[in-house]
Amino acid sequence: MCLLFRTQYNDNMLSADIATLRRLSTQFRKAIDTAKNAREFTCAPLSNFPRACCGEVSDLLAQYLLENGIKSIYIAGTYHGEGVDDLQSHAWLEVDGRITIDITGDQFSRNKTFLYFDKPVWCGSRTDFHKLFEIDQVVVENGIDSFPESAARRMWKLYQIICKYL
Repeated sequence: MCLLFRTQYNDNMLSADIATLRRLSTQFRKAIDTAKNAREFTCAPLSNFPRACCGEVSDLLAQYLLENGIKSIYIAGTYHGEGVDDLQSHAWLEVDGRITIDITGDQFSRNKTFLYFDKPVWCGSRTDFHKLFEIDQVVVENGIDSFPESAARRMWKLYQIICKYL
């Protein structure tokens, strides 16, 4: 399912089991990979997927989950390493306060000594990797239409591209 119209969501939506979350997250990740390989994303940040687009991709995935009846929380954090230049931000989703969903964590797979994480899709308990980040932002996801108008327009365009490959 990939609905491209305004939808009302409410607190009575049922949470999903982890198998459903894993299936939906994996489908969405594969759709982004396919769209990127087809050169659908002509500019950053999605043209660099999965690098440097975790926040935007988390918002897009949250829309997809909402359309499948699942509310999520956007989590953003910062890793503060020992050196001045050892700052790194990352974002992911959580469902029911217990299930972490991260479809961009593998952007950290290049350096095996600094914040290493190699899972293209993680759906499960918060990992030691995610616990390294000091949480800066926690936001209930209410869908793309809750964004300011110009951002919502851009996000809907990206979402429509991804949905072509679902």
